[in-house]
Amino acid sequence: MTPARDDTPRRRLGRGAYRTRDDAYPQPLPLRVGDNEMRVVNERATAAARPNRSRSDPLTGLPSRKPMRVVQSADLRPGPGEGVVSVVADSGATAPVIAVDGVPVAVGNGQLDLVLPAGPHTVEVQNTATVDPVVVQVAEHGAHQVQYFEDGVSGHRVLGELPETAEFIPTNAGCWSWLVMVSAICCLPMSAVSILMPSETWHLVTGIVLGAVAVVLIGAGWPLYRRTKAKYHRDIARQRRALPREPVAYGTDAILLGAQPTAVPPLPEGMAAIDLHLTCGRHLWAGGRKAAHGSFLARAWTRPPSVRINGIERRASWGHWRYLVPTGEYQVTVLVDGRPVNLDVPERHTGGPGAQRDLVVEAHAGQAVAVEAEAQVYAVWRSATGEVESFEPRLRLETA
Repeated sequence: MTPARDDTPRRRLGRGAYRTRDDAYPQPLPLRVGDNEMRVVNERATAAARPNRSRSDPLTGLPSRKPMRVVQSADLRPGPGEGVVSVVADSGATAPVIAVDGVPVAVGNGQLDLVLPAGPHTVEVQNTATVDPVVVQVAEHGAHQVQYFEDGVSGHRVLGELPETAEFIPTNAGCWSWLVMVSAICCLPMSAVSILMPSETWHLVTGIVLGAVAVVLIGAGWPLYRRTKAKYHRDIARQRRALPREPVAYGTDAILLGAQPTAVPPLPEGMAAIDLHLTCGRHLWAGGRKAAHGSFLARAWTRPPSVRINGIERRASWGHWRYLVPTGEYQVTVLVDGRPVNLDVPERHTGGPGAQRDLVVEAHAGQAVAVEAEAQVYAVWRSATGEVESFEPRLRLETA
């Protein structure tokens, strides 16, 4: 089956990228902002935000080696028929957007405490890319916890039920980095001066020896620095993993599987399934590597996709979904809207508002057809006009 592709660029561009959609990177770069402390953006919500706990010791300023509790006790008190959901976001220098039941509530890193009516509620987080939503069954007077973690180096991002305490992970990457920098900044220049302008013979010998030692330290220290840094981030990703969650059924023919389901429900007798994985890369650009005041763009929210099977609208969001169908041939249609919402600054859109792709698949009894839908959306801050410009999205739809 020929996949339905778009003209997504595959080449890596220079630092002047993101002026338009056509010169954007194939994969989105993180939007790093200086003011990324969590704040509530929905005035109607009964919510409170606070910064994350710091691992640094208040007296010495050094990292504490003791296990640290990630989630703090909520200060909000729910009323009759209500419960509290605490969402902790930790994504480094970026500012993720948190939404509940499709409505953005907060943006930034920290802990969000939110009072919600008892019953099921869907928690979603969008940042550099989308992740699978989490459905929380809020109990009356109950306290529920959800965590979002993203490591920009390893690309690990997860939303769900993570460990409540974070263990200290030691690393000596900083020592190797310091050794390489001292060798390059101090030893090599001193060696060059001693070799090029020797006043005595021993100066020349010292310069040669010092230069050789510096080259050896740099040659050995840089690979070790990269190796230990990579191991450190792998250890973080291994520690910050979510527990498996049960799939959530919507009606009789749509199931939200999630990123890590406990067990995929068996197919009914004589039925087939279409497993659709919907992801979105979010290209948000504020004009620099780190924007001191770019949180107005970081709060941009990407609308959920629209999914049709043989022209019939199905329930959908970003993430892993299973649609139960009888055996036969089906046309899967995915539509993506590239216009961001939840902005508090003027905006304009260039190009078509959305992208649509169609794919015909054959569903056999007792089998699931895996389909991948990957979207790319674009929004750029135009400082000259004081507005956000978005572009026509890209969409790729093919069988996995």
